[in-house]
Amino acid sequence: MKRWLLALTGVLLLLAPLKFGAPVNLQSLVSIPGSGWEWVFWSWPNQLGVMAAAILFFLVASERLQPVRIGALGILPAIFLGTQVLAMPMAICAQTALDTLLHFGACAAVFYAAARCAREESGSNWIVGALAAATLLVCASALEQRFGGLEATRRFAAENAGVVPHWAEAQAKLASGRVFGTLVYPNALAGFLALVFAPVLAWLWSKAEGAATKWGVCGVAGGVMLACLVFSGSRGGLVAAVVGGLVWILFRKCSVKRWVVILLASAGVGLVLVVLSGGGLVKFSRSSLAARLDYWGGAVRIVRDYPWFGTGPGTFGSIYPKYKTAATEEAQLVHNNFLEMWSDSGVAAFVVFAAMWGVGLWEAARVARRRGDAMSGALVAALAAWSVHGLLDFDLYVPGVAWPAFALLGVVQGLRVEEPPVGVSRVWRLRAVCAGLSAAAVFWICGRAVAAVAACGEKNFVAACEFAPRDPQYWSRIGDATWLQRDGTAVLCFERAVALDPMRAAHHASLAFALGAMGRMEEAAKEFGEAARLNPTKRGYAEMLQKTQESVRQKRDESGKVPSLSGEKKD
Repeated sequence: MKRWLLALTGVLLLLAPLKFGAPVNLQSLVSIPGSGWEWVFWSWPNQLGVMAAAILFFLVASERLQPVRIGALGILPAIFLGTQVLAMPMAICAQTALDTLLHFGACAAVFYAAARCAREESGSNWIVGALAAATLLVCASALEQRFGGLEATRRFAAENAGVVPHWAEAQAKLASGRVFGTLVYPNALAGFLALVFAPVLAWLWSKAEGAATKWGVCGVAGGVMLACLVFSGSRGGLVAAVVGGLVWILFRKCSVKRWVVILLASAGVGLVLVVLSGGGLVKFSRSSLAARLDYWGGAVRIVRDYPWFGTGPGTFGSIYPKYKTAATEEAQLVHNNFLEMWSDSGVAAFVVFAAMWGVGLWEAARVARRRGDAMSGALVAALAAWSVHGLLDFDLYVPGVAWPAFALLGVVQGLRVEEPPVGVSRVWRLRAVCAGLSAAAVFWICGRAVAAVAACGEKNFVAACEFAPRDPQYWSRIGDATWLQRDGTAVLCFERAVALDPMRAAHHASLAFALGAMGRMEEAAKEFGEAARLNPTKRGYAEMLQKTQESVRQKRDESGKVPSLSGEKKD
């Protein structure tokens, strides 16, 4: 059992940043790979990773040995998951909240699996080694993009513009020249690299033989990671990496000079790669800070209106347009893990989440002072970098970054527990049954979601809605495909999407266009009015509301019909 747990944990952590890089609230847009090569090079549906995490949970919970006393850090992930369950009944979009809850459940499962594995030295080495291998592949992808591959991706995006939702936003990001590696977003790449920078270097140092080899391997690896950080264009990522490096030096009791030299060598190698890239340093956008201030202000205003239980896990994107005050993009996430936790899941979730990482840092520092080795100090640095970057971005909602972070937090938990579990637990059968039932439920939910993703990839949106009837994205896609037919199908589908995600202005606007195409102008005006109310900064909704109201006021023609919107172009 222990061997299977260790193997599956390592495989999941290897695959997490490579295959599960899509934000959880957009995971329905990820297609299932078709051919063998697509399985190698394309992203996978996040649900597959959640199902693997359910198996991890079953393996940990069904262990026959008596668990040891785990302390505050050991129970906080379970309490954190409980706060998400409490926020579920208040969710404004049940499907998004459920997807996010399952993702957080996977985070907790990875934490406990890593904690169990790390009670033995070989277990922690295996976990960090898997992350090191993943980092190598992520950086290789990022460098390939920087040295020519990004241009090919731009051409692909241009050819598929309008086919896949959010391509316009993707093209704008591609035009910036920022690399993203195997993750969906440059800042997610930066968050991952800042997280694993110190642990990967410490692991490489411990595995390399000979002083010259150690210096060379660590210097080159650190330089590659720093160069990829620069190419990502993320200021927050660089700040988090610097904080992590300083914390690592602070908690490394001996040979401080050695690690200072390694960091300087890494900076030198990274600078060489930046110069060789031919483009010089990436220009950082000044508008990103202004946009984040608006995201954060919107989250604060949401907290003011929904302080206790929030709007539901992961649902910020549905309600944010109502609260934004500038003409910024309609962000799907807050770009601040802590603020989003409060706005989405309420005050209790925020307090527990902040306490979890605060206690984790405290325990990691205690382990580092007791052990005094490079790896324990690197864990403090990793958690510090994660916490800093979490103030500036949404790493928590990207499985490819969140699962490795919870794994490293679990390693801290495993290292702080010195005694192994002994004796046979009296309730291990009960634990196994409960864990098995939970895993079966996860497999049922995620299996149907994967089937819906597969049907969606084949453009069979009707089947997708049958497998995932509470997902508004699929209902909206049927409406998009049928709204000009004016047979009522689009209206019914958009009405379903509105019912499932009532605070998303785009669904109301789509319904309004479908109603207008059928000549139901009074109803269309009502929906345009709702869209304008939910997204007051988007002028297009207000303009269409005014045009529709004017049409309603016009006199009926001889046939008694009201002019329709069938000639208008739908967003």
